Amino acid sequence: MCARPDTVLSFYPAGGATPPLHHDWLMKTYVINPAVHPLPALSGRVFDPDVEPFCRMPYAPIDHYAWGGEYRPEARAYVAWDDVGLRALLCANEPTVSAKVTAFGGAVWTDSCLEFFLQPFGDDTRYVNIEINAAGAALIGVGAGRDHRRVLQACPADMEILASRHEGGWWAAACTVPFGWLEELFGRPMDRRGPFRGNFYSCDESIHPHFASWSPIVAPGPDFHRPEGFGSLILKG
Repeated sequence: MCARPDTVLSFYPAGGATPPLHHDWLMKTYVINPAVHPLPALSGRVFDPDVEPFCRMPYAPIDHYAWGGEYRPEARAYVAWDDVGLRALLCANEPTVSAKVTAFGGAVWTDSCLEFFLQPFGDDTRYVNIEINAAGAALIGVGAGRDHRRVLQACPADMEILASRHEGGWWAAACTVPFGWLEELFGRPMDRRGPFRGNFYSCDESIHPHFASWSPIVAPGPDFHRPEGFGSLILKG
């Protein structure tokens, strides 16, 4: 049975008022529950969220299309937490996918790609972008905004980046975001219960151009590096 979507908290200005620069009136909230099942071993497997034990939880629908044409695949994000960190699985239902980039740190966003952006500290404008294509290749960066980012040269230990096999229909990408790695990366201890801010994305710049987000983005053209549009991620339990 399919899990229900997350509860959406959206606030729109009354009387046609101009939206604020920080998109509080659009912001969504996703509640992250304790992990009950482990992340699935995706490599070499065809994925179906409706039969996957890990996916028996509310999901964040990646269904806001601020730009693009008629190609709008269903996409979802499932996130749980445990003592190690955040366990994230993103998936999309697509008839065909592009998976040309195979190197870590490559231009994975030009392929069929699923992305998780995370801002772990409310008083620090830096955030992490984790981008994984259908081949399981990843790009990971950290910084404040698009133009001030440091791209990692190797995959962090214990991140466990995975992608499923695609045979038409659903495909998935998953990773672990260790709390200890975030503390090392940002140089400070963190409240492991959050709240955090972030967004989930589905995109492709090749065979099926599309740009989707979970929390809405207000921008004239495709741009996922918009932390003002991040939603709230609350750890429960």
